[in-house]
Amino acid sequence: MLLKKFTTILGYVSGFMIFLTGVIMLYDVFARYFLGSPSVWAQSISQYLILAAAFFGTSYCLQSGGHVHVEILVDRVRPLPRRILFTLGYLFALIFAAALLKSCWEYAVMAYQFAWDAQGNLPLPSVILYGIMVFGSVMLILTLLARVVEIWRKGEEKEAEK
Repeated sequence: MLLKKFTTILGYVSGFMIFLTGVIMLYDVFARYFLGSPSVWAQSISQYLILAAAFFGTSYCLQSGGHVHVEILVDRVRPLPRRILFTLGYLFALIFAAALLKSCWEYAVMAYQFAWDAQGNLPLPSVILYGIMVFGSVMLILTLLARVVEIWRKGEEKEAEK
């Protein structure tokens, strides 16, 4: 499925962004304590990278089964109630993701209209940051919907994770 492949790519991109953030922070510590001159860009870039990594990685986390759920309850019920429980959980998550998307979209539009810049040493246009959040929210919603379809097609959550 195309969505799974794209989400997997986003997961790897997210992981690379976290790795890159670590490298940047190591450089900043080195520059600050050994060269006596801290960088003016490292903190801002790291914040942007972590934001992007979090929003790119949520759909991959969900797809790969890394999300939090109460297994003690779910593992003790029969397949049909299990599917219903997972579906209800995903529907609640969809409500949250839709509210997040709505909020991010509204802020992205305002950031574009009023030409907001992010605060910090590197004033990146805020519409880019909010756009990343919109994209990540859309991917999360698509992945949640795909999970619900998979559960009902394949039978159980654990089978759908394969």
